[in-house]
Amino acid sequence: MAENFNLVQSMSVSKLKNGNLHSQCYHLSTFEEASAWVSTDTRELRIIGAGLEIYRSLHEKTGYSEFPQLVGMEAYVHSGRKIKDKIGPDHPMAQNLLVECVKGIIQVESFIYAERGYPDLSSYVDYWCALNDNTCYTFTHRKDGPSLWSVNPRDYNLFNRSRVIHGHKNNHKKMLYGTFIDTYHEINIHLTLDPGNVVLDVSADFIRMPGEICKNSAIRLQDLVGHNLTEMNKQQIRLLIGGSEGCSHLLEIVNDAIRSMNYSNK
Repeated sequence: MAENFNLVQSMSVSKLKNGNLHSQCYHLSTFEEASAWVSTDTRELRIIGAGLEIYRSLHEKTGYSEFPQLVGMEAYVHSGRKIKDKIGPDHPMAQNLLVECVKGIIQVESFIYAERGYPDLSSYVDYWCALNDNTCYTFTHRKDGPSLWSVNPRDYNLFNRSRVIHGHKNNHKKMLYGTFIDTYHEINIHLTLDPGNVVLDVSADFIRMPGEICKNSAIRLQDLVGHNLTEMNKQQIRLLIGGSEGCSHLLEIVNDAIRSMNYSNK
């Protein structure tokens, strides 16, 4: 049983010289280490290749694997479940990291809108906002305040994202600290749990975000207090902290923190 534990999961998306996109994800924790990649074309975002290499794992065999069954699939919104089904339940690390790679591919669309067939950036933004309507607080209330998404041109590296978790536990309580940082966001979260994993206190700090309206998504975070998060799945936690009135990035940090804590008990 680990008293201190850490997790870093980083993802980066680049545009190659041949015009294709390459998304790479690294998972490094006290308990596991692996990397994964997905490459797509730029016009249709169809997967050209995908692979995973596991270096350390509590449950899975180490080594390198490729996933030819994913070739030709679209790496876009709502494709995560289809990709996980193709990979199969015996490969949870691949499911997790390859879907993270796809999330990165989705995030770079504003930098390749011309290749994707949009006449201008404004047309793409209108499409993206309609597609994400009611998915989080910012998109649900997008008319209530401006959003300052980065539109600075990028030539090679198009997007970066990291999630960092640090945990400490003793006989009296468990302290979980999380950071979500990417090209558009920077959020810190702090969770205090009792020895039975019931949340005693939670707070979040929005350091950098597309718009000030994002801060309102943290209001429902206090609803975690009094709940045993180890008895809840990700969807249950999502609904508890607001669903379409909450923040998907806060959800990712909380989920990573609880998952890391569960590993520390083994």
